[in-house]
Amino acid sequence: MPRQGTSDKNAEQAVSEFNSRMAGQGRNLDHAWLTVSELLMTCDIWAAGQWLTLRGQPVLRESNDYKENKSGGPNKALKEATLIGDYLAEKLGSPRGELCSHIGGFLKALGIQPNNPRGHAFRSLIAEILSTYGDKALTVMEEIDPHALYPGFVFALRSASPRIDIVVLRGPTVVALCSTRWTYRHDRVDMLEEAVAYMAAARRANPECRFFGITAELNPARLKKVVKQSSALQRNAAMERLIHLHKPLATTVIGHNGVLEHLMDLADWARDSVNWK
Repeated sequence: MPRQGTSDKNAEQAVSEFNSRMAGQGRNLDHAWLTVSELLMTCDIWAAGQWLTLRGQPVLRESNDYKENKSGGPNKALKEATLIGDYLAEKLGSPRGELCSHIGGFLKALGIQPNNPRGHAFRSLIAEILSTYGDKALTVMEEIDPHALYPGFVFALRSASPRIDIVVLRGPTVVALCSTRWTYRHDRVDMLEEAVAYMAAARRANPECRFFGITAELNPARLKKVVKQSSALQRNAAMERLIHLHKPLATTVIGHNGVLEHLMDLADWARDSVNWK
């Protein structure tokens, strides 16, 4: 069933551009991450009301993570950014020196502070990917009031007016709740708090309901913190799995494995939706 659209014009524009690029390039589910990357990744940071280039590499962590070491060479985070840039250029078929001009155009063209627009666009793109490539019997909705979905429950969250990023139904039954975060802070992992807050109500209505966190985060410590609190490693965890935009970006491309092997790739997640009951 088609995704139910939102009132966010920028997010809807991102979805329109995503679909156009997917069709124009003949891409399938396994390339969806690449199109999302083209739209939402940049080699620039937003500072003092404008976009500024930062070291000519994709920026997927805080800008102050990318530094030179004591000998004047790139630190670990900057080396990893370079490896990600190499990988992206290869997958896009772009000369490495031209990569930065091939990514982030959508986001930069908005000309506004990018954090909220990128977060909303990421949510809607994930919903669109699930609607397009997941089980066609599912209904995918965005920004749902949990009090309307589960009346009578109190949800202990920071926001006085919380919204569930993505709610997935099979017929009248809610089978999955999703929290989407392009990146997230180590000291404030909203998706874990949301999983704990929502799943008591969700599983009372449907014991098989699942909660997924979905991210493009690349800081391994932050990823490990969430993975360790998912059912992949913790029995009876509120969160089923942490889904990554493209698992290789967080693992093999930059040489991180171990616990991060338990990340689930976005494409595999969409395929698995036929099993949500």
